[in-house]
Amino acid sequence: MKKIITLCLVVGLMLPSCSTLKQLGIEPTALETISALRSVLDSSAFKAAKTLGKLGTGGVESIVPKEVAMVLGKLEGLGLGGDVDKVTKKVGEISALVAEEGAVLMKDAIKNVDFGDAAAVVLYGEDAATQALRKSMYKSVKQRYSERLDTEFAKVPELEYWDAARSAYNLFAKKENKVDGTISDFAAERAVDAMFLAMGKEEKKIRKDPKSVGKAVVTKVFNYYQKKKALKS
Repeated sequence: MKKIITLCLVVGLMLPSCSTLKQLGIEPTALETISALRSVLDSSAFKAAKTLGKLGTGGVESIVPKEVAMVLGKLEGLGLGGDVDKVTKKVGEISALVAEEGAVLMKDAIKNVDFGDAAAVVLYGEDAATQALRKSMYKSVKQRYSERLDTEFAKVPELEYWDAARSAYNLFAKKENKVDGTISDFAAERAVDAMFLAMGKEEKKIRKDPKSVGKAVVTKVFNYYQKKKALKS
C-alpha cells in the first residue's frame, strides 16, 4: 500500500513538470543557441547597413559627421576654398559606400564574438546580442572600418591637408568638440557607433518576430527561451 501511495506522489509531482517541458519544447543546445545569436546579428548587420547606406541619398550632410564638415571648412583658409564642396561630397560618398559594406565588415567579427552565457544573452535585453558584439569586438571592427576608409580617402588628394585643417579647427573649438587623429579614425568611430546603434534597433524587431530571420534555429531558440521566461514570471 505504501509503495502505491509513493508511486502516486511521484507521478503527481512529475505531471506538472512534464506539462512544463511540453510547453517549452526541446531545449536548444549551446551550439544552437550561439548559432541563433550569430544569425540574428548577421541579419541585423545586413539590414542596418542597408539603412545607413541609404542615408547617402539624403544629402551629404546626412552621412558626414558635422565635425568633419567643419574641419574641411578650414581648407578655405589654406587656399583650397573652391574644393571644399567637392571634398565634402566625396567624403559623404565614401562614408555611404563603407556604410553599405558594413555587413561584410561585420561578418568576421560576428563569427568570432564571445557571448559568454549565450542563453542569458537570448533571455535578457532587447539588444543584448548587439551589446555582446560591441563589448568584445568594438576595437577590431573600428580598425577594419578605418582601414577601409583609408583606402578610399587615399584617392582624394585634397585630404592630404587634413592635419593642417584639423589643427586650424582645433585652435578655436571647445575641448569636447576637438577632433583628434586621422579623418579615417574619426569617421570610422562615428560609422561604427551608428552601425551598432542601427543593429540594436534591428535586433529588437527580430526578438518580436524570430521567424523574420527565416532560420529554424533562430525560431526554436528564441521561442524556447521566451516561453521559459514567461513561465518563470
